[in-house]
Amino acid sequence: LMQADLLKQIARQATEGVTCAEGQRVRNYFQSQIRGSVDKYRPNVIISYATGTRMEWSGHPTDLDGEGCGPGMMYTHLIVRYLERAGIACFTGLHVEGGYNWHVYFEKLRRADVMIVIMTPAFFKSVPCFHEQLEARKNGLQLLPLLFELEENG
Repeated sequence: LMQADLLKQIARQATEGVTCAEGQRVRNYFQSQIRGSVDKYRPNVIISYATGTRMEWSGHPTDLDGEGCGPGMMYTHLIVRYLERAGIACFTGLHVEGGYNWHVYFEKLRRADVMIVIMTPAFFKSVPCFHEQLEARKNGLQLLPLLFELEENG
């Protein structure tokens, strides 16, 4: 997608939700970025985000997003596209296939120089994101926070 199209898609998804098909296209795109073995992929930038699935079970008034999909995934997609255009390799949990051992993310984190943080309300409620931040600090990564959403009472 062109950047402008992706921005329009994200704006639409704010009210219509992120479908499972849209989420799978994002996963496929991310996984296509790794040429060869994921174990040999050595990006200097890692991204921390929370998917932020908007479902009744998570406190949203209705089931808006497909399972495992949400605005955080789409904001991350936008940033990954910008980084790719600039020739900067990066890594997120979406870069590996579902069921792949999550330790791979932390191995990449420990070798990275920079962590981009996609800040949303879901991010601040996420225990895994908290652990990612602790690990990044422990390993001396430079943190680059990007604020995408505020709570309604902002």
